[in-house]
Amino acid sequence: MLTRMRLVKGATALLYIGPLIAGLCGFGWTMLAPFTAIFVVWLMVLRPEQWPASPEEWLTGKAWLAALAQVLSQVVLVAVLVAIGRGLGGLADIGTVSVNPVLPLSISFVAIPLCRMLWDSHEAASLGYYLDEEAESAHSESAAGDAVRAIIPLLNLPDTAPDDEVARLVGETLAVVTADLRLDALRAALAAPHRSHAALRRGLVLWATEPEIVAPALVPEGMAKAFEIANGNPDILRLYIPRAVALLAAFPNRVEDFPHPDDLRKAADAEPAPGDDLPAHLQADLREGLLALARSIEAARAGTAPPAPRPVTEPVRSARISAGHA
Repeated sequence: MLTRMRLVKGATALLYIGPLIAGLCGFGWTMLAPFTAIFVVWLMVLRPEQWPASPEEWLTGKAWLAALAQVLSQVVLVAVLVAIGRGLGGLADIGTVSVNPVLPLSISFVAIPLCRMLWDSHEAASLGYYLDEEAESAHSESAAGDAVRAIIPLLNLPDTAPDDEVARLVGETLAVVTADLRLDALRAALAAPHRSHAALRRGLVLWATEPEIVAPALVPEGMAKAFEIANGNPDILRLYIPRAVALLAAFPNRVEDFPHPDDLRKAADAEPAPGDDLPAHLQADLREGLLALARSIEAARAGTAPPAPRPVTEPVRSARISAGHA
């Protein structure tokens, strides 16, 4: 990826050489518009995060102002490059050179397909590579905004939504490179104490505790985030614990993605929420399961075999789950 980044920066030089040649050859300011168009297209291709991502976003005044600022900056850049070229031509006493104006335009235009073949900004961002700090900052802001917009349909799901529908929507929403950002946005939204979203919490926990998500570490600290989403809801915790125990046994190398044992112990020692009608023996099972998972995580971190925990039975979805206990 670093080699490709260097090649992109080399290919970008062609973009700037075009206006310089145009200035050296004595072309006038009539070349300003076509060069500006090429520079703007290059920005759209190489830095899409700096532009509105949807037709709806393009309709906002803020987006138009941002786009106008980008275009004006390219007008100034092209004007400076042409002026430098004309100045160098005057110093060297080159005079007017008979060159087809398509030549300098073609040199700049070639930078667009070359850079696009070498660089995919979304792929590079997923691997932590950026052309510069400006691109990193723009991508972070754009990705965060996309994540917030993407989770709105999930937050609008009723508590009575069927599991299969919730699972489908959660899978579609989080099947992206920036799944961790969307999960973080959901976790923040569900942290509000007045929100239940029992069906969504259940769907998110089921998604985050799938082996194909945990094994390749698609979401950093995904199991810890799933625990935060489940914490405070006994029914969803009873769904989370046996899956977490099984996943930890299968993938002990992913133990750092699991919640901290102290957080599990705090959840085990927490008093039942007012109105929680979970029977006492199930509350005891839940507490024991949380403590057993904490011990298993500690043992996995220490590299020792944990004692076999007592299984916690996954709850059957009921009317009480649909009502939700945040």
